[in-house]
Amino acid sequence: MLTFVLVVIWIGTAGSAVLFGLDYYLLPLPDRAFSSLASLYAPTGLVGQGMGVVGSAFMIVGVSGYTARKRLSFLQGAGSLRDWLKVHIFLCTLGPFLVLLHTTFKFGGIVSIAFWSMAVVVTSGVFGRYVYVRIPKSVNGSFLGLQAIRERAGTLTEEIGAKTGIPAAQLASVLATPASATRATSLVSAVGIALREDVRGRRHVRSVRRYLRSKNVPREMHRPILGLAREQRKLHQQMLLLQPFQRLFRYWHVLHLPLATVMFLILGVHVTVAILFGYTWIF
Repeated sequence: MLTFVLVVIWIGTAGSAVLFGLDYYLLPLPDRAFSSLASLYAPTGLVGQGMGVVGSAFMIVGVSGYTARKRLSFLQGAGSLRDWLKVHIFLCTLGPFLVLLHTTFKFGGIVSIAFWSMAVVVTSGVFGRYVYVRIPKSVNGSFLGLQAIRERAGTLTEEIGAKTGIPAAQLASVLATPASATRATSLVSAVGIALREDVRGRRHVRSVRRYLRSKNVPREMHRPILGLAREQRKLHQQMLLLQPFQRLFRYWHVLHLPLATVMFLILGVHVTVAILFGYTWIF
């Protein structure tokens, strides 16, 4: 539910910001200074500068809030780490988009450095999220080991068998990752396997649904069983990708934080220069 709400807010906010300023953004660069809309949507305008301020604030809150939730003990009970990560991603993608509108798609000097450093951080963040969700975790967010994954996969097979009355041995052959799937031996092959299995996921769900129909499993049971089947498949995929993805995530974590630090340092320089030139928005 939280994901749906955040996606709706993201699309609504970003879409409205683009729609209201579209006439200005579509103007050729030489004509923008003479437009009556410049006082609103130019980088120094009321709305344009405001989007830069709000976008920067979103990124600062998104990074500092998620970091505090992970590291400060008194925040451990303040919602799940998964929900905090969702809010972190929401703020740290919407914020850069608003900053992009603040630049009016015109880059130069320190603004160019600030923008591209931000783009690299956002791109690495999206990739990090892709890797992170494919590493099995416990309720408290710590990574699971291979044995724990196998135990959970076996438990799910038993749950599905209990719901359908189908022997566990038959279910295992239907629900498990195909035998042709190879275990990842490198970081590149791990990403390749993950992408391939993402594409195959829909086909797998359809095959399980056909299997349930062939066994005359009542239709009202299909949805919960397919949910268990998806988790079962996900666990089998994670067994293939566990070690390389954990290693990849550690490498990513080492790079992402310094990149974010550099981005905020450049952002600080940009804000300082803007204030020295008298651009203080509504303050």
